[in-house]
Amino acid sequence: MFDRIAVLGVGAIGGVIGGYLARAGRDVTLIDQWGANVEAIRERGLTVSTQEGDFTAAANAVHLGEVCSISQPFDLVFLAMKSYDTEWATHFILPHLAGNGVIVSAQNGINDERIAPIAGWSRTLGCVITLGASMYEPANPIRTSLADRLAFTIGEPSGVQSNRAREIADMLSAVGPTKVTSNLWGQRWAKLAVNSMANPICALTGLSSAASRETPGVVDVTIAIGAEVVRVGTALGVSIEPINSVPARQYVEAAEDATALEDLKSQLAETARELGAGRPSMLQDVMKGRRTEIEYLDGYVSDRGRQVGIPTPACDRITELIERVERGGLTSEADNIQLMSDFM
Repeated sequence: MFDRIAVLGVGAIGGVIGGYLARAGRDVTLIDQWGANVEAIRERGLTVSTQEGDFTAAANAVHLGEVCSISQPFDLVFLAMKSYDTEWATHFILPHLAGNGVIVSAQNGINDERIAPIAGWSRTLGCVITLGASMYEPANPIRTSLADRLAFTIGEPSGVQSNRAREIADMLSAVGPTKVTSNLWGQRWAKLAVNSMANPICALTGLSSAASRETPGVVDVTIAIGAEVVRVGTALGVSIEPINSVPARQYVEAAEDATALEDLKSQLAETARELGAGRPSMLQDVMKGRRTEIEYLDGYVSDRGRQVGIPTPACDRITELIERVERGGLTSEADNIQLMSDFM
């Protein structure tokens, strides 16, 4: 069904997906707007660094400006762009999508609802990313999580466990363990909670993902944000899946009860070792002086909270602070966590 594949956005996640699929012999085209990245892949291949060892795969890489010369349509497109690039990227690739082709959102945030109005709900699937990745040099994505850790969860927005979802899951098993879900929105909101907690906290403090779960004071803020995500998602009617292997409701309980808080902090510290020393994508963006996805994570939670009458003071505040970091008015430092104290 999916013979011709494209990865639109060859950063950390797109690079890992593209590298493994190319190594598996798939007909995959890597499309990126970073010229140095495209040229490096052409010259020496795409080298994926992992904790188990590195490998280099030859792959067809093209710049955005060269896509117009592609005559054969793609059966499957993994959209791995930043959330703020979703709409234009969908419009851009749509003319190159086969009639029964599919766009899979392999992104942070809940962008399925941005892709579908453009491409159609029947041509939209979701891919919840749970592998860790980073990228600092052209043509060299780094997989920071272990190979046996769940990497992807594929789902139809309708909840149907379709043959095409299973085929995509089977394809992605070349990258890492992949499952199919009938609760895409519950998985999306669980990952939104993870991203809304870890990404801005690390971008604000400069801490790694693991350190953010272990540092006193920091983890309390993290849990407060998680509780707000759960409250808002639940009010919207979403059945939120476990967050960091913890039942979603436990975050709300921890925000309301001191004993439950200490219990959850212990659980998160226990699982911190699984994260390694990787930096979440928002911290990487801050380090590179790039725009962050804060408005599509905590900012999104705040917006939806206002719609359903759920207050989100922690998400509101962290969004404001990260916007200050983006503008250069605040530098990422561990002591910045004190700026969240009035909202706890």
